[in-house]
Amino acid sequence: ATPAGGPPAPPPAAVSAISLRPKPVERASELIATLRSLRSSTIQPDVSGSVRRIFVASGDRVSAGTPLLQIDPDRQQATGRSTEASRSGAEADVQYWRQQTARLQALVAAGAISRQEFEQAQNSLKAAEAKLAAIDADVREDEVQLRYYRVVSPQAGIVGDIAVRPGDRVTPSTVITTVDENSSLEA
Repeated sequence: ATPAGGPPAPPPAAVSAISLRPKPVERASELIATLRSLRSSTIQPDVSGSVRRIFVASGDRVSAGTPLLQIDPDRQQATGRSTEASRSGAEADVQYWRQQTARLQALVAAGAISRQEFEQAQNSLKAAEAKLAAIDADVREDEVQLRYYRVVSPQAGIVGDIAVRPGDRVTPSTVITTVDENSSLEA
């Protein structure tokens, strides 16, 4: 049918029918990301000094407790030797006052000296023993402090970039490297 007064209608268009079926659609995206470990440790020394030796290289796999670097311990070792020398003198004082106390105890029992002289010797022995105990504590502290001059890995992982070289001076605020456990990463 033609509309009144207008041009004839175009003929119907030929249409072909297809059946739709599900099929996979490939989706791909390219993204730029930085991978980082979920468990990473920043390594900083506990003491100041010059780096004497580096035991690892960037990219090395290490376990917990692996030495990473050595800071020059000479000054701390000298302090330890000085404390040990003081300890020898304090031990001699304790030995002397033990002998004096034993000798004076026999004399006070025989009535040859006053009780006050004996008590003074006992007090001197106690003071010498206290001084020796304090020096022993200093020796132990020096030994613990000396361990800080060897920086070790707190965890297993891979060593990152090493920011220092032998001869560099480091302080407790110096970042030496990182140790990253790469078993779990995030982008």
